[in-house]
Amino acid sequence: MVETLIEGGDFVTALGTIRLRDGDGKEADYSYCDVWRFRDGKMAELKAFVIRADPE
Repeated sequence: MVETLIEGGDFVTALGTIRLRDGDGKEADYSYCDVWRFRDGKMAELKAFVIRADPE
């Protein structure tokens, strides 16, 4: 689920939450941040970060 989109210059950043399976196969909630850089109207770069929201 995207919670926030931020645009500035050649960059768009998405902040949100996602549910994934962990190493044990159990579902867990994570926060994520995707940062896209555009050049000439096309995506030129993507950096993505994921952090477990409820560490055990």
